[in-house]
Amino acid sequence: MSGREWSSPEAGQVLKQYSVPDWPLLATYLISEASAQKSSRWCNYISALPRQPYSLLYWTRAELDRYLEASQIRQRAIERVTDVIGTYNDLRLRIFSKYPDIFPEEVFNMETFRWSFGILFSRLVRLPSMDGKVALVPWADMLNHSCEVETFLDYDKSSQGVVFTTDRAYQPGEQVFISYGKKSNGELLLSYGFVPKEGTNPSDLVELPLSLKKSDRCYKEKLEALKKHGLSASQCYPIQITGWPLELMAYAYLAVSHPSMSKQFDEASGSMDLDVTSPKQLNRRVFLKQLAVDLCTSERRILFRAEYILRRRLRDMRSGELRALRIFDGLRNIFK
Repeated sequence: MSGREWSSPEAGQVLKQYSVPDWPLLATYLISEASAQKSSRWCNYISALPRQPYSLLYWTRAELDRYLEASQIRQRAIERVTDVIGTYNDLRLRIFSKYPDIFPEEVFNMETFRWSFGILFSRLVRLPSMDGKVALVPWADMLNHSCEVETFLDYDKSSQGVVFTTDRAYQPGEQVFISYGKKSNGELLLSYGFVPKEGTNPSDLVELPLSLKKSDRCYKEKLEALKKHGLSASQCYPIQITGWPLELMAYAYLAVSHPSMSKQFDEASGSMDLDVTSPKQLNRRVFLKQLAVDLCTSERRILFRAEYILRRRLRDMRSGELRALRIFDGLRNIFK
């Protein structure tokens, strides 16, 4: 993005001089064009963008702690907020403070960066045919997501434009959907500010953290076995309603193995219904609580089923060394 594409060419030239990466560059460009108002060629598009995207960037820390206490997405949301703050502070110290006439603080500040990054997280698309380049695609980014379609935006070299082809026929007046990607409900809430209805997202999953117990008599031996394969005492595995990775079972086997099976550790470790389309009509607190309830309900559904099956598997493992060894013989084949 060269300086001549900016309503303020000086701003583009300065950021290019400092080799600012794509994401903060686009965020700054969006703020700059929004401040230019009618003189920006993107005026109509920017005026149609939400002033407060419903991503988790806009949840307060108290709201994240209270409503998403039991979800792994809470920590990811905190990390994302921290990253945005860190990015802004870096730009402010390295660039904005040195060029206050080009980047005045009343325009380029933490609030405007929260807004611009909220727009990028919820609307930026990757274009596969352009080696995964990221871009904002005016108007096309207003298409809603459906878990039932696989249509996505991409750059078409012949027409030199961004296009998409629907994977089914639509009737006149019917809403056309695209896919935002195979994302879990938590990831959709994190970036886009909505949660699909329970049971409608085949890509939904919960990240389950597992850890070795330090009270385990073979803790050191098990830890060494994990480290040999690039793993640590704590691992995180995705669990879906349809099952979980075999690596999780191998890790679980190692975690519950009896001390008498310590010689096998090296082999065991291996390589192991709220309408959110009109959020302005909703009370903010009710809206956020409902989103949190929807997310936690879907994650609890996955975990309850996984817990039931996993408990049965682990009970079988603990019932005797011979039975555990038979299970191990099957599991270790995945690491060959």
